[in-house]
Amino acid sequence: MSRYFEELDVAKTKINDARRLDRVGMSDIECPVTISVEGQPRQLTSGKADAFVSLDEAQKGIHMSRLFIALTESLAAEPVSPALLEKIAKEFLKSHDGISASAHIKVSFEMMMQRPSLRSSNKGWRAYPVSLWTTVSHGQTQHGAEMTVRYSSTCPCSAALARQLIQNKFAESFSPDKMISRADVLAWLGEETSIAGTPHGQRSEGHVRVLLNHSPTDLRFLTSTIDKLEIALGTPVQSAVKREDEQEFARLNAANLMFSEDAVRRMSLVVASDPAFSGTACEVRHFESLHPHDAVAKIATGELAGRAWV
Repeated sequence: MSRYFEELDVAKTKINDARRLDRVGMSDIECPVTISVEGQPRQLTSGKADAFVSLDEAQKGIHMSRLFIALTESLAAEPVSPALLEKIAKEFLKSHDGISASAHIKVSFEMMMQRPSLRSSNKGWRAYPVSLWTTVSHGQTQHGAEMTVRYSSTCPCSAALARQLIQNKFAESFSPDKMISRADVLAWLGEETSIAGTPHGQRSEGHVRVLLNHSPTDLRFLTSTIDKLEIALGTPVQSAVKREDEQEFARLNAANLMFSEDAVRRMSLVVASDPAFSGTACEVRHFESLHPHDAVAKIATGELAGRAWV
């Protein structure tokens, strides 16, 4: 290498400004992601990654190409996991020995999971946005994960108002002094005009952030947590749907009336009770059909307590 290029090496160029930089690197790096879950075929998908190191010495900059190569080569060779991210983060620090004391890496992608229909024999695929991140700082390692589930939420207040409208319609349809039979009521309920009001519902999203107590080598903890969240919510959005599935979905929505406050409590109960997590933060957003704004609720526990707003 010529003397000219040696002088341009930013990781060796001293400067007078000795202020520490918390993170230097790249975000939204396009990368391949291999997903491995025990008992399931491996998936190859595209992802985005963030790669950073601190700059603790009075140097002009870092070797970003070293971060890029270590990240993309490792992700192409091995299934993604917290354990792999820890390995990559330590490679970041090794390649910046003497100027960096901490490294951070985050990988975001969509994990495909097959779901059975509610009543019919069909199956369909759902894509779940997830992220894994790892920070190694001064010899200490911390792992975290984020996941998103989508579900339907029917407003309890709106449901009560709709029931009131149906009661009023019933009172209008039948005279109080007239005897009516069960067959009369069944026939009336089957008429389109009898259901005078329907509750408003909305597609909704639940976001979960967790701090991990260990370094998993695969993604079983993600799939099992997503399963538990959907069971707790009761109305996850569906993929393959026939008439009997849609009717069952309507029944489930009626049995799971939820304000945003109800939904976030259900989700928090799932993750806060999991011994694998040392901290949890849940946020739900109900994309209202009544209003042009969203209904939002948040809660955090453990090591993330007080950080639900971050």
